[in-house]
Amino acid sequence: MLVAVIAALLFLVRYQDPARAASGDSFWYMRQALIFTGVDAETARVRVEHIMCQDINRSLADKHQKPTCKSYDTTKITQRYRAIFDSRPGYPLFGAPFVAVLGPWTGMMAATLVLAMVAGVLAYLAVWMASGLRLAGILASAALFVLPTGFWMSRMLVESGMVAGFLAVLIGAMLIQRGRRSGIALISVALIWLFAARSASGLAMSLVLLGAGALSLVHRESRRSGAIIAGLGAAGAVGWQLLSKVLGLPGFNETVQDFATRHFKDPDIPDPVPWLIEQNLKFWPTVPLTDLMDLVKPAALLLVVAVFVVRLRPVAALWIFTGLIGVAMIVAHPVHTEWERLTLPLWIPVAAVLGFGTALALTRPARTPDPAGPPSPEEAPGPPVTAPAQVG
Repeated sequence: MLVAVIAALLFLVRYQDPARAASGDSFWYMRQALIFTGVDAETARVRVEHIMCQDINRSLADKHQKPTCKSYDTTKITQRYRAIFDSRPGYPLFGAPFVAVLGPWTGMMAATLVLAMVAGVLAYLAVWMASGLRLAGILASAALFVLPTGFWMSRMLVESGMVAGFLAVLIGAMLIQRGRRSGIALISVALIWLFAARSASGLAMSLVLLGAGALSLVHRESRRSGAIIAGLGAAGAVGWQLLSKVLGLPGFNETVQDFATRHFKDPDIPDPVPWLIEQNLKFWPTVPLTDLMDLVKPAALLLVVAVFVVRLRPVAALWIFTGLIGVAMIVAHPVHTEWERLTLPLWIPVAAVLGFGTALALTRPARTPDPAGPPSPEEAPGPPVTAPAQVG
């Protein structure tokens, strides 16, 4: 309860940022949520266009600038671009009940707040399980909102739900490592949510499970749990590819075409993958001169890797690979204006390490925390655990 309250308060603090709370993506999420409540598409478009203009003018006023938005026209947006958001029903569907009661803006922000609170609680549980320190979970949950993740989780975007989904998958995988069958169900539900919210996130997390599970096959004691984790990841990745083909959903090539053609305003490019490789070759040499001048992110990532490998090795691959989703996302969309949002997953393991390190410094435990969780409730209270066992 305390963690949820802290998460809600920190969300409200981050929400006060003068930057726009809604972006171009937010228009489509609000529009979809209204349609899910029974409003016809044209009425939803007009209402949300007006709301978007209000947010733009509010942001300008907060920055002591003159409001300039008089209309927000989306009538020229192509059907192919709309189809990308039509394939992401998770977030607006979750927000629809809130929108029905509170209206489009307040409803979607209320839904975003709830998802952010869920992410905060899941961060607490995940880090507690990984480190064996309850205080580490509390501090990591708070860090999640203080770090750049907190800003994006307070915007009207799918990011809060994405972070919650990632953390739920991590908890499920750690449960499987402990011999708990409930982890299978949790991962399944979390992956379904991620695919529904944004398919790229679901696919990325499936590959995380596949990679981390495959690494576990090297060690005899973790071979069974590793096979289950890898199997779930493979099932998620293959299952989504089959489902998207059957339903005709936009895939990776369509996403690249969207990027290359400025939302389908220009003609399609003949070879999306070679074009994307070329864009990355142009993009990455410019990164150190813009986004990484102070070397904070690469230094933080190296520290995170070191802490997980040295102190939290049994769960290291899961958390590190989850962070690297941020790199994969920017590789798929190499543009500076999207850097902070797309690299958001990098901060998830960073928050965990900040919580773990700070908790160690404050408590100075006589023993090294058990990466698999507290050995017993008497020694160190934690999430319910059982002795490691094979999952049959």
